[in-house]
Amino acid sequence: MKNDMKIKLDYHSSEPLYWQAVLEIKRLVVTKRLKPGDKLPSVRVLAEQLQLNATTIRRIFDQLAKEGIVIQRHGSGVFITDAELPFSPEYVQKVMTRQAVIYLIEGLRLGLDFNELQKILERQYKNLMQEDCSVIPATAGN
Repeated sequence: MKNDMKIKLDYHSSEPLYWQAVLEIKRLVVTKRLKPGDKLPSVRVLAEQLQLNATTIRRIFDQLAKEGIVIQRHGSGVFITDAELPFSPEYVQKVMTRQAVIYLIEGLRLGLDFNELQKILERQYKNLMQEDCSVIPATAGN
């Protein structure tokens, strides 16, 4: 069981803690720190570790299950799925285009140009692959 998961939450962020935790678990999966078949801590243990209530942890697990990241086995626990998800190219394009548009709109609204936005993406990709990174970096406004 992965009781040593390094999930970092920013309790002062405007980003909901539930969503931060979902992204952190996804980060651990894409960076191979959580591998297929790994068992996640129980609802009670993870609630204690993250200082969240059990209902929030169940919501996190439900969201991850909905996205195919984990499988919940009644009586056994929650595990990282070992199956490759068969996303169609159309689905991938739709999801990533939506996220790209949101990113571009926010960046342009904040006065950044395309080169600055591209540099941020490159820097965050490098950070994502580091052991001690967090998905949601703290901002001055939070």
